[in-house]
Amino acid sequence: MRWRSCTARSANMLRRTRPSRRWRGSRRIEASARPRNGARGGRTAQWRRSTMQSASSAHRWRMRPSWRHADNRGPSSGARGLAVAPHLSIEEHRTMTFASARGLLLPCLLSFACAAHAQDLTPVDAGGGALSPPAVHGDYLYVGTGATLTVWSFADPGAPVVVDRSAPAGGVVRALATLGDHLYAAWNNPSGEGGITVYSLADPADPEPVAEIDDYVASEFKRPNGLAAAGQYLYVGDAENGLIVLDAADPVAPVAIGTVAGVGEFDAMGVHGGQLLTTGNSWIGGRIVNVVDIGDPAAPVLAGSTSLDGNVLLRAVLVDGYAIGVGLELQVHDLHDPANISQVFGTSIDMATHAILRGDMLYLVGASGIQVWDFNDPTQPALLRTVAMDAFAPDQAADTPFGPLVLTHADRGMLLDVADPPHPVLAAGFTLPFGVNAHAAAFDASHVYLAQEAYGLGVLDSASLQSIGRFDADLPPYLQARDMEDISLDGGRAYLAAWGYGVLVVDVADPAAPVELGRFEFPYASAIEAHGDRVYASSTTNGGYFRILDVADPAQPLELGSLATSQTYDLAVRGSHAFLADGADFGDGGLRVVDVSNPAMPALLGQDTGCAYAMGIDASADGNTVYIACASNETFASELRIVDVTDKAQPLVLGSHVLAGSAQLPEYNVAHSVVVSGTTAYVGHEYGVDEIDISEPATPVQVARHPIGYPVRKVALAPDGRVFAFAGEAGTFVFEAARGDAIFADGFD
Repeated sequence: MRWRSCTARSANMLRRTRPSRRWRGSRRIEASARPRNGARGGRTAQWRRSTMQSASSAHRWRMRPSWRHADNRGPSSGARGLAVAPHLSIEEHRTMTFASARGLLLPCLLSFACAAHAQDLTPVDAGGGALSPPAVHGDYLYVGTGATLTVWSFADPGAPVVVDRSAPAGGVVRALATLGDHLYAAWNNPSGEGGITVYSLADPADPEPVAEIDDYVASEFKRPNGLAAAGQYLYVGDAENGLIVLDAADPVAPVAIGTVAGVGEFDAMGVHGGQLLTTGNSWIGGRIVNVVDIGDPAAPVLAGSTSLDGNVLLRAVLVDGYAIGVGLELQVHDLHDPANISQVFGTSIDMATHAILRGDMLYLVGASGIQVWDFNDPTQPALLRTVAMDAFAPDQAADTPFGPLVLTHADRGMLLDVADPPHPVLAAGFTLPFGVNAHAAAFDASHVYLAQEAYGLGVLDSASLQSIGRFDADLPPYLQARDMEDISLDGGRAYLAAWGYGVLVVDVADPAAPVELGRFEFPYASAIEAHGDRVYASSTTNGGYFRILDVADPAQPLELGSLATSQTYDLAVRGSHAFLADGADFGDGGLRVVDVSNPAMPALLGQDTGCAYAMGIDASADGNTVYIACASNETFASELRIVDVTDKAQPLVLGSHVLAGSAQLPEYNVAHSVVVSGTTAYVGHEYGVDEIDISEPATPVQVARHPIGYPVRKVALAPDGRVFAFAGEAGTFVFEAARGDAIFADGFD
């Protein structure tokens, strides 16, 4: 049974109302799955939603849309994840109805909405986002990918295969730990909500959520960032509440037995004998290392701590008895006497951001490749060699039973073969689904093209959303240079707005092997749209510019004309007019209407300055109506603003809808993006995506809210009507329009 956003709470709120009955979902990806010809996805795998099992019952509900392998983001429209309720008992239905009165109903009441018609969108997939440290059970590798859990089979280490991905949690999955046949996933979000999802690994290829723990500490705000496990104990590192020790003798109902206050650094945790080691960044930039005595898990004691030099170290890696600092230097700190932690080695190195200790070999991962160090004597490590390998921007690195593993911000997984330890070689390379941080998307009939943050262009099959190709831009090896902010597709070419360089022109005639055709230098490019031989691009940093390029010869794009703006966050071009969404830091904010009929002399025709910070924009096909995602209007409210631009010199506001805030902050929201389909506007904002009925432009009405817990910076509309929402480190969320009554469309199981 599906519940409407007007009358149901988000999953986050449901947790507080009924902690013993949660639902989560998982999606099994069959190795043999193949999309049907002409279909929007194969049917051999499903996105599944299931309730947590109670002692008395175990209701399961399954949603069976066309299967998708999530890995996308979108330029014109997107949405994030409101969820689907399981088959409820009468008691559960009453509980949920009560919850709805306190939760998602609030935005509806604040906007006097939700009575117009049923919501249009249904969540069908999610994936990608920030990477957690991995966990292993048998032949399977588990990684938190944004708000989801992704499972790889390493039965053949030379050819890892994605076999499963969960439905999204209430926030980004920050840490994983295994105890016996259970996997624990700690998640949190910016609203101060957090918890631990417990998965059964009875079938390790298909983790089944069996419990949700959000009462491990009596605090209104929770931020679990780290996990470690040993024996029957689970150690939870909560940045708001310190270290909490849980006795997991009952793995689905752990009990808090001990705490250590005043410890807040949990980027990494590890148990070594009677010590628990934790590390993380301090508020002033140092790298803190803590040593906790857990000889008596019920009475843990902070035995010692130290601060490593954040000016030269980017990370501290914890091993038995030592903290290894890496960055511009390699440092080794002896932790055997926690009360007297001392540095026993230090030297300058080629920059490294991760370290993996395997036996007596220390592998440092950085832009230069893999540095191999002899670590037999921790007080005198010796560099043996550097092995050239594309390990740009590593986000996670770990020693696994399959070999040293590196996961990068550039969507690459790398498994090293160290059969000959001093001479590591690449055993397997694989692509991370959806991308760690896709910013925008463009579409053709069969493919999704993603503007990726760390390298260039990712290409997905539209039906399965599996990665089929990529383009790595030849740009300097730092994230700012390779940050692709926006993308447009036209005539078999993809046009990328690369913030650190400008405009890249990419031939996608063969989507599996895109090739660069040309480029145009335009620093801080942030928005782009292509039409035939014309490309329109804009910037926001240090004052905005709007530029028009001739790409008839894609190898040599030529600037035809330009116009100074304030800071143009988004643009839409219809015919001979461009509509720009501007911020007010370097001039007038709001809407700019520009005549581009003479590309050599683009001319400002009209403005609407009632919105000081216009962040996103869409326009009707005839160019007479503009829809603005307004972050701050005349009264500092965030709104969807509808403007009649039939008279280009005199834009006229037809109507607006103020976006409601959250339950915690009912007056606060920020609109980031908008895309329009028919009579519905999809607005990405601080908390997710709103569906707004614009059939009456003077009185737009909110129909539904799809809460994600993270800001949706971009929404994109695919040709088949799916909506893609890009939520940064939380990942990408995919929705499709409902068919028939949203409550009964899928029936019951």
